[in-house]
Amino acid sequence: MTLEMIMVFALMGLVFIAMMMERLRSDVIAVGAMVVLVFTGLLTPQELFAVFSNQAVIAVACMFVLSAALERTGVIDRVGIWINGFVGHTELAVSLTLLPLVALLSAFVNNTPVVLVFMPMVIGLAARRNIKPSKLLIPLSFASILGGCCTLIGTSTNILVSSTAHSLGESALGMFDLTGVGLILSLVGMVYLWTMGRKLLPERETLSSILQTTENKQFFTEAIIIPSSPLIGKKLKDSPLKSIPKARILEVIRGDELIGVPLDQVEFQAGDRVRLSTVFSSVIELKNLSGLEIQKGEEEMGLEWVGTQKAVIVECVISPRSSLTGKSIQKGDLRRLFGVLVLAVHRHGVNLRSKFESTILQYGDTLLLEGTENSMKRLRDSRDVIVLTDEPRQVPRRSKQWIAAGTILLMIIAATFSSMPIATLAFAGALIVVVAGCLEMDEAYRAVDWRILFLIFGMLGLGAALEKTSGIDWLASHLISVLGGNQPVVVISGIVLLTSLLTTFLSNNAVAVVMTPIVLEMAHHLELSTKPFLIAVAIGASACFASPVGYQTNALVYSAGGYKFSDFVKVGLPLNLLIWLVASLVIPWLWPLK
Repeated sequence: MTLEMIMVFALMGLVFIAMMMERLRSDVIAVGAMVVLVFTGLLTPQELFAVFSNQAVIAVACMFVLSAALERTGVIDRVGIWINGFVGHTELAVSLTLLPLVALLSAFVNNTPVVLVFMPMVIGLAARRNIKPSKLLIPLSFASILGGCCTLIGTSTNILVSSTAHSLGESALGMFDLTGVGLILSLVGMVYLWTMGRKLLPERETLSSILQTTENKQFFTEAIIIPSSPLIGKKLKDSPLKSIPKARILEVIRGDELIGVPLDQVEFQAGDRVRLSTVFSSVIELKNLSGLEIQKGEEEMGLEWVGTQKAVIVECVISPRSSLTGKSIQKGDLRRLFGVLVLAVHRHGVNLRSKFESTILQYGDTLLLEGTENSMKRLRDSRDVIVLTDEPRQVPRRSKQWIAAGTILLMIIAATFSSMPIATLAFAGALIVVVAGCLEMDEAYRAVDWRILFLIFGMLGLGAALEKTSGIDWLASHLISVLGGNQPVVVISGIVLLTSLLTTFLSNNAVAVVMTPIVLEMAHHLELSTKPFLIAVAIGASACFASPVGYQTNALVYSAGGYKFSDFVKVGLPLNLLIWLVASLVIPWLWPLK
């Protein structure tokens, strides 16, 4: 082992440890590793920048755009509405219909947007059928993962494995090379979720159930301090406003500016506007309070206040590409951006209802937000949060549905019957949906998860350094000796298990990029066909069921379903073992090793 090889292994170990600690974002860590590789001389600048021309990254970026086109034109939403019309009323009946459909969609659409769109629909479906969402959200995520294993474009992991192999001089995976294995694993996985797994699923309350103020009786209103008010000069904490029952002071506005000092320390001045959240009956007390003025009018059904807006409370999840990630609730400024108030935060099975202003928001956190109906419309149109209701965030471009769906279909046909690289086909497809108006150009840019792309770039840089220092050859030979090179079936089984274990703690994309060149070298050492080795890595990198952090769809449903980490272990670990055993038998059976 050379000094350069030791340096690369040490850097890789530090990268993996830093990713598991989650103190910094994975993409920042990966890009930082690239910088270290250049400054230590392990890679030349030319070798580093060659990483950015990798066609796998182009293919992944374009698949984000194509998936966004299906979402923006309402194709996935239409499927959800269709399923809502005929699905049964029991938990099992819903699951029997939902899981195959989600798996089928995820085979041809990146599974993350499938879960993004289906998650609010499933929560609404559960509410109407009196089913706990926690009984459906983990199966939703798992079905999308299983479906993604069925085709080359089902998940970015498969594209990365195929393109990395192609860049190393091997044959790329075909569009349906994974289909036989994927279908068998999907069937096995769904049978497990319908039987044993269903019994292990917890009954958890979602965040909205921790508050009882979600009735339509809750209102926002605004009171003005009149010039002759006895409240002038008094602090809020000493005023009779504090004694109004079921009324919560939200903010005080002076002129056009929100007063930034703590509410209890605000000294009222004439013209101050006090915004409150309160029940209708308490508005009467506000009206009778000396020194306040609220405009009023008459309505057919009784007294109603002009300027008083009905408050709604919604549950939201921080989205994968949210600008709020890494910011505190206070600095995220949701009140200024959307006109909503954060009532509670939910993370990793814990509900936080006090002293959460300084909490740093993370991808997958669930927020309970209160605001007007207009503010919630603005919230749904943002890319920062996913509103967990079954209302669409934007008006779909339904007239473009057939263009988006047809483009995907043409790309699949071309990838099946031509030798053109998937990156070229995906790029052409992305261009078509933008030119045809399925997506605007700005929407296409926003659809790309740049954090995933730069994570891939960083891991490709590490892979290039491993190859240059002969680290890949060293790892391959030692893995063969550990797994038993005279038993190729055992080697395949070991690859699936090792890749799956790594994915439990690290990004599936990072694991795929690192493992692909290693297993190719193992296949060459053993003089075996490379295709079953590539399929073993693709399956293992997606088989992440026992942890909520290794796969994006798991992270999405984690907080939304009110789950604990242990819930994924309890439900997902048996499925992980089951998938490993079945894949170990099926891959060599469908793809002969010699």
